[in-house]
Amino acid sequence: MLGIIPHTVDQYLRIRVSPEARETILVRAGFPDGQTFRLDTEYGDEACCALINAIAEETGTSAECVFEEVASFFLDWAERTFPGFFAVAPDTRSFLMLQPEIHNSLACGLRSSGQRKVADKFRVVALPDGVRMHYRSSNRLGYFYCALARCLAARRGEVAEIAFLEGDAGADAAIIEVRLKPAQAAWRA
Repeated sequence: MLGIIPHTVDQYLRIRVSPEARETILVRAGFPDGQTFRLDTEYGDEACCALINAIAEETGTSAECVFEEVASFFLDWAERTFPGFFAVAPDTRSFLMLQPEIHNSLACGLRSSGQRKVADKFRVVALPDGVRMHYRSSNRLGYFYCALARCLAARRGEVAEIAFLEGDAGADAAIIEVRLKPAQAAWRA
């Protein structure tokens, strides 16, 4: 997994919980005291899942709720850090169409085996009103992808209606359909 996800989750923790709770979460997730996460480092997929589950346990919520909160935090951070990715995509559909390229460009610093895993993770197909994402990853973070799509759409005045055509949010392979509507049109429907 790209270091960008564990790094951002850790930044989220530093703001959301006390330093003591952060250390408890890191230890519960199997990391040593004082662990830091680098953007240019590859981490095991299981590590991120363990981190999300440890946050859910420590905060008394579900992993899905943690993903929703982290998605919003991640988009805040990404829009500040990588404004160019957002500037070239005028709407949610355009951004989701770029996601494989964005993901691959961020993976350039990984060893070739890590780059290959990242390149194989996403394949996106344009739909007239959204995208169909073919998602493959042993980390089973399809829910995080969905949370990011919903959050991004809301920020752009749209509603993302998400359906799994194959697999589910916890599967290592899924086909996810994201249909986008203007927020007012979705409200009237």
